[in-house]
Amino acid sequence: MLKLHLIILVFFMFGCQTKNLVEGLKNDYAPETKAIVFNKYEEFIKNNIPLNGMIMVKENETIYSIANKYNVIPKDIIEDNKLSKPYDLKFNQILFLRNKNFYILKKGDTIDKISIRFAVNKLDIIKLNKLAKPYKLIVGNKILIPKIRDYSVVDLIISEKVYKSKLVVPKFNKNNKNLIKNSPKFIWPAKGTVTKSFGKFGKGQFYDGIDIKLGANRPIYSTYEGKIAFIGSQIKKFGNLILVKHDNGWLSAYSNLGRYNVKQGEIIKKGEIIAFTSADSGLFHFQLRYNRTPVNPVNYLN
Repeated sequence: MLKLHLIILVFFMFGCQTKNLVEGLKNDYAPETKAIVFNKYEEFIKNNIPLNGMIMVKENETIYSIANKYNVIPKDIIEDNKLSKPYDLKFNQILFLRNKNFYILKKGDTIDKISIRFAVNKLDIIKLNKLAKPYKLIVGNKILIPKIRDYSVVDLIISEKVYKSKLVVPKFNKNNKNLIKNSPKFIWPAKGTVTKSFGKFGKGQFYDGIDIKLGANRPIYSTYEGKIAFIGSQIKKFGNLILVKHDNGWLSAYSNLGRYNVKQGEIIKKGEIIAFTSADSGLFHFQLRYNRTPVNPVNYLN
């Protein structure tokens, strides 16, 4: 009888310890602690958020596994979907994830303004969002921004801010491989690595300049003497932008810059520091144009 009591006591004590251990683990990994548990293999496989931002919860998924899977913030998922503790998810439940390609419409926004701000084609905006004429935009609504950038929108800035006139397509063909005679002796704006080249890419796309990477907060030099025709950040994709007008129809454009070192209207010399690379990417975009048409900078830089 005594042995039976001892056995029952042992099982009771062990059961309590097991229960306490389980409860302890549950508390350690409860949603309130925001512990992130994930498979090491999955750490290297980040999924793209659908353009519409909507996903369906798979079996055994949690707020934190989804956050890790799509590289988003758990708090954003909770707030955007108005979830409450303990944040339990159901199989096939629909969730909205914040998509970087979303933009919330503000007062005064138009298709034209959004096209310039994000450097995207107007027709792409209309098709992606299935907009119908007269393309009325409602303040506070979300609109999808196309992933494919259209760098030719810089022509609008150049025409309005530099030439003070509407864009007229010149006869000169930017695909022409023949060098323009008597062109200035331009120098490289920086000694870095060209990470993206001028010319055709993808299906029907054209890159109007080159991307140069040289590190954070590094100086960028004027490729030739001229006048600072424009300084601003109207195109989000371009970030900080400087346009320098040179003689005989030439213009150089520097974008995705960090801080400026010149003022609009200032006359600058060849090789003068006009700006610095940003503190994060250390990469900037450079264009060289003749009579408003982009040419391959590499062919003219010495």
